[in-house]
Amino acid sequence: MDSASLSSLLKRLCKVMWEANVTNPITYVTQISFLIFLKMLEEMEAERGDPNAIFKKVAIDGQDVDFAKLRWSTLTTDPDNDRMLRTLRDLLPRLTFHPDLSIAARALFEDAAIVIPDGATLRRAVDIISPVHFLSEDADVKGDLFEILVNDLGSQKKAAQFRTPRHLIRVIVEMVNPQIGETMCDSAGGTGGFAIAVYEHILLANTSPQFVREVPAPYGQTVKRGLGDKLTPAQWEFLQKGTIHLFEGDKDIIRMAAMNAVLHGFDHSPIVRRDGIGGSEDKWDEVQFDCIVENPPFSGASQTPKRSLRVGKGDKYVLFLAAALRSLRQGGRAGVVLPSGILFGDTTAHIEVKKRLLAECDLQAVVTLPKGMFEPYTPTSTCFLIFKKTGRPTKNVWFYNVEGDGSSLRKARKFGAGFRNDFPDMLAKWPTQATEDGKAWLVPVNKIVENNYNLTPSSLGLIEADKTDHDEPEDILEATVEREQRILTLVAEMRELLQQSHINPQDG
Repeated sequence: MDSASLSSLLKRLCKVMWEANVTNPITYVTQISFLIFLKMLEEMEAERGDPNAIFKKVAIDGQDVDFAKLRWSTLTTDPDNDRMLRTLRDLLPRLTFHPDLSIAARALFEDAAIVIPDGATLRRAVDIISPVHFLSEDADVKGDLFEILVNDLGSQKKAAQFRTPRHLIRVIVEMVNPQIGETMCDSAGGTGGFAIAVYEHILLANTSPQFVREVPAPYGQTVKRGLGDKLTPAQWEFLQKGTIHLFEGDKDIIRMAAMNAVLHGFDHSPIVRRDGIGGSEDKWDEVQFDCIVENPPFSGASQTPKRSLRVGKGDKYVLFLAAALRSLRQGGRAGVVLPSGILFGDTTAHIEVKKRLLAECDLQAVVTLPKGMFEPYTPTSTCFLIFKKTGRPTKNVWFYNVEGDGSSLRKARKFGAGFRNDFPDMLAKWPTQATEDGKAWLVPVNKIVENNYNLTPSSLGLIEADKTDHDEPEDILEATVEREQRILTLVAEMRELLQQSHINPQDG
């Protein structure tokens, strides 16, 4: 099965959910994830050669729970559709307590609920899944599985919290350059994009040239992948269990991160549901990491931060930056995506965190990104910071202005050689922090301090301020068409309601 076939299979599953009125993207992606992973569990059990490795009786809270009924081949051959659905609803949530499942697998089933409305719908879904043997599929195809499925979440504004463009993630991870033996953390982990990129980056760096493959990735790009054949057994174990740490507060989103961890092979890593910036302190607030790469939420109400952040109430992304400063080990590196508000923000929290960043770390790079970088999820203007915790003040800051990322930068994202792409040039200049008029500059830190910690290139005199911020004509036309379609849909619904009221008049 290739990615196109996989995409077709997933579209069929989504259609089944839609037709059963399970239309919330997060909900139907979650339901499909449960079913796919349940199928994979039987495949894993068969691969171990032990037919009772997982689907057996397990004592939970003093009660024997018979998971044998949940084995895919048993569950889906039950001729009674409604009984099959009841079995799934009763037993699936209890997998979170199964002692033989990995950390990620247990996270996937925590507080799980099956909302598939009837047995007939479940039967249609399992009939689509049953012919596929997921473990035998190519590793790259399995990795693409969730990228294709989660792509549906872009229809929700909430997706802006976790859908970081994958090519941007790879660029940031390459600049931070995590090494085998180092620990990595993403405290706003979303569906696991940064965690996957770090895992694959380390594998590639430890692969012999003859085993490096260039494979197609979603969004029409190609990426290099490696097998990690140079890793020792001890290094392999650390990569799978001790390297990656992913935190996420949303219970639905962390399920997706858990599924991604299973598909990519680091499902024994800590994947924890927690609030990284607010609420009570926990043990993870005392842990420091070698690398932090993340994309915190761009929006959200201000909240009272944890005391360990040493900053007053502020925007979420500001608090996440403060958390990165706290959680970065001496000598550690970080790459953090942020809305451009971090550059010019002058609230007390903004200034305090930027002061600490420049005093305690070497702020190595400020990269401003083009408008449209996060389309179709959000039009917010963005940037990313690269810094190293040195315990000494920053001396100079390298600025780079990215004007193109190899795509159309429109809501209907298209990638290709015909679109401007500044990332290769930026990565080539990065090791020496080379400069170029109109594109890359090295700025003394005292100039930033004198500018009241305003880090925007225009305020520092590097580029002229862009005084216009008009939408592209194509986007205006697309938005107009969307509004007209919504109006026509509403009119059709109103007509249908009126017809029903004439057909079924109420008694006066």
